[in-house]
Amino acid sequence: MITLAFYKGRGKTRWQRLQDAAIRLTTRGRYSHVELIAGTALHGDIAQCLSSSGRDGGVRAKRILLKPESWDLVELRIDPAKPAQFVRARIGAQYDYKGILLSQVLALGRHDESRWFCSEICAAALDLPNPQRVSPQFLFDVVTWGYQGIENAG
Repeated sequence: MITLAFYKGRGKTRWQRLQDAAIRLTTRGRYSHVELIAGTALHGDIAQCLSSSGRDGGVRAKRILLKPESWDLVELRIDPAKPAQFVRARIGAQYDYKGILLSQVLALGRHDESRWFCSEICAAALDLPNPQRVSPQFLFDVVTWGYQGIENAG
């Protein structure tokens, strides 16, 4: 099993709240970030999360408390080995600010394989085509629309 954790919360600082709002506005979505969890996770758990975060400087593994007011969880009934390995192999890669601008804001679909943003690396780990075009909201829509193996845990 894999759980995707979609961030709907508000950042702790004014700058984080502004970043979250800008992402939501630009992508016309409810979510500003996504994490991949290799396994099942529930609200209230402290989970080992994999993703890329501008706040943390890029691709990383991080333990996060999954508060229900901040996260929506979607469980995917797939083997977690390959997606988790994909992200772990890229730990330390820088966050892709330029990629967000060129692929999300300007819709040019540009991608730099040495840099990643959150939904891009999660979509790539799940083998979705054109991961650089995937926003957190679009990824949520893809994994929750009509796919039999998915249960929304949030």
